[in-house]
Amino acid sequence: MPGSEFRHFDRALAAIERFQTTTSPRALIDAVRDAAAAYGYRSFVIAAAPKLACNAFDKRVLLRHWPEAWFGQYLQDNYQDHDPIAAHARQQTRAFCWSDAPWDRSDKKTAAVMDCAAHDYDMRRGFCVPIFGMRGYEAAISFGGPEIDASPAATAAMELIAIYAMNQLMTMREPPARRQTTLSPREREVVAWAAVGKTAWDTARILAISTDTVNKHMASAMRKLDACTKTQAVVESIRRGEIEL
Repeated sequence: MPGSEFRHFDRALAAIERFQTTTSPRALIDAVRDAAAAYGYRSFVIAAAPKLACNAFDKRVLLRHWPEAWFGQYLQDNYQDHDPIAAHARQQTRAFCWSDAPWDRSDKKTAAVMDCAAHDYDMRRGFCVPIFGMRGYEAAISFGGPEIDASPAATAAMELIAIYAMNQLMTMREPPARRQTTLSPREREVVAWAAVGKTAWDTARILAISTDTVNKHMASAMRKLDACTKTQAVVESIRRGEIEL
């Protein structure tokens, strides 16, 4: 892994460590703001899916660091119904740059959302991370700024930052009864091989077990680590000292 990627990964881990020390939404806002600022972002919002709360946007906002005037205009002009970033997040499981979201340039209301964000509030570029759980689409975290670092290593770091910010927010809102568990030796091996880029098939060949067994061990490790993705499981394993790179 090149040095620059290590730098981004270390920066994300430092942000995650800070998130996990926060005890209030205000402290978490400050921590997320500072982490995102390193990549050029000045604003962010975390909004729940309509099905998890009422449809009114202001009731669905879980955390935000937006200009107050922009938040007011977004509500007043009902931008939530015309925001192409929000619409794409509900249909896309992977994180994406705003520029990758499709939208109809001839639609005046949609154009107004994008133009207003870019020109009036200096959010010309952005990055969005949809959050999916056992119930499907649950929320999205959207970051905006005038100029951002959209390199693959930087966006990978921002995706981790977003996922862990959401995890910490959910912990604050409804603290779960977390099990104090450690990984089994085999689970540790499977996660360690995933950390260096091995697929389930690769790992099965290395450990002389079936691909199905590898997937079962990874699923068990993810449950123990409260991880939604393999990437999150790897990061959490490293943070807890379960594995080393």
